[in-house]
Amino acid sequence: MLQRRALVLLTILIIPLFGGIFSPYHGIASAAIDDCQGELSPIVWNETISRHAEVPHNSNWWDPYFDEDWGDDSDKVRYSEPAAGQETYDPMLSPEEPWMYQSYHSPTPVDILTTNIATTMLVGNDSAGALRVNLSSAHRTTICVEIQGIVANSTVSASADVYLMTTSQYERYEWSYDRMHSQDFDFWSNRESLSDDEFVTEMSPEWAAFDITGWKTYRDVHSYENTDSVVMSVSLDGPEVYSSLFSGTTYQEFFIVVDAWDNSRRGDAGVQNKIIAADLSISTVERSVVLPNWTVSITFLVFFMSIMLAPVIVNRRYMRAGLEPQIETEKQLMPSLNQ
Repeated sequence: MLQRRALVLLTILIIPLFGGIFSPYHGIASAAIDDCQGELSPIVWNETISRHAEVPHNSNWWDPYFDEDWGDDSDKVRYSEPAAGQETYDPMLSPEEPWMYQSYHSPTPVDILTTNIATTMLVGNDSAGALRVNLSSAHRTTICVEIQGIVANSTVSASADVYLMTTSQYERYEWSYDRMHSQDFDFWSNRESLSDDEFVTEMSPEWAAFDITGWKTYRDVHSYENTDSVVMSVSLDGPEVYSSLFSGTTYQEFFIVVDAWDNSRRGDAGVQNKIIAADLSISTVERSVVLPNWTVSITFLVFFMSIMLAPVIVNRRYMRAGLEPQIETEKQLMPSLNQ
């Protein structure tokens, strides 16, 4: 009986692992560059995806215009003020259009991405470019990024940082960029720009682990720094919807960020005095089997319950072993010897 119960529990744990074998084949999105190839669909800007940018000659780290009015700022133009040291602004190294960085992204989400698209994004020197997308939880999405540099209309090798962020994470990233490119370049901004040797030498131990910016990437894993080629796959458990007691329910989109400036992270690609050309391809594959989130809880519940019940079952069987009726063997007398 104990072996039978153990076999049932083991079957429950293994079935979700092999559930996709018997499903219809819809293709596999593995980490290979071929996954970003396929039939492309036309891009309708600001409906399919939207383009955003952060440039050094536009900063709103401390903007009195927004302090006076805390209403919806989706239709407002960002306050532009050159940061210290940016007077030598070179328009030849800034291919971004003003509409990419002068307005905040619209609160209206773009369409859910269920097709394959490809585009080229030019990122200026000491700048950051981003594509806003709305990933589907019913599809496995593969994002491929190829990085090259452009100098005098010639293509050269280059490296950059590629990040995947949600809306709230990208907003903190924007905040960090604006701080480090503003006139208010205070102690914390100087701390973020220190090299590794300067950081160890000048920072006291009690402040070394403190970072006021606090921005991070999606799931803390989609961070690819100082590279020229990136392939990332994303499978969502469900729509990125969060509920908070203070802000209510918020829907998170995604930002594919190509970083060409020296951000607050250690080991990232620095400023290279060239235009970065990022070829982005996004492919989507419909997921054949999408297990609900509660299956994870049920699986772990069954696993831990089996660990807790196993000693109880063994002890119970041991205690009942002496109470089982014994079959008396037939008594046989030794036959008497014939005289």
